[in-house]
Amino acid sequence: MLKNFTEELYQAISFHKGSAPNYAALKSRFLQEGILINNKGEAPVIKTIDKYVEFIKGNVEAGNILALTESEISSCIEIYGDVGNITSRYQLLFEISTGVFVRYGINLIQVIRRDSQWYISSMCWDDREDQSMFA
Repeated sequence: MLKNFTEELYQAISFHKGSAPNYAALKSRFLQEGILINNKGEAPVIKTIDKYVEFIKGNVEAGNILALTESEISSCIEIYGDVGNITSRYQLLFEISTGVFVRYGINLIQVIRRDSQWYISSMCWDDREDQSMFA
């Protein structure tokens, strides 16, 4: 079932100062061909799960991201046989060298079931500093 899917996904990416995300747990949630689409800038940034992990790992190791906590505010799960969609509103708390910041956003997560396990085929998101998109 998908009940704890996003909580486990967010736990994998979250980490405290002096540690790092659980990259193996994060990658295990995705199909090898799965993609992530960051649509919060001027143009979408599309990465495979391997390239995304490489990007995050590089920023953590370089000290650009000191800590990160992503948590779910609300979600809606729709399942149709062996495919599903999760709409997850989240809060992102992150620390960088200039301070601690909070952002709010939405992850749209498409999943498929293979061998009784759910995997992300694609995930896209957008975020902002306030919660006005939820009003």
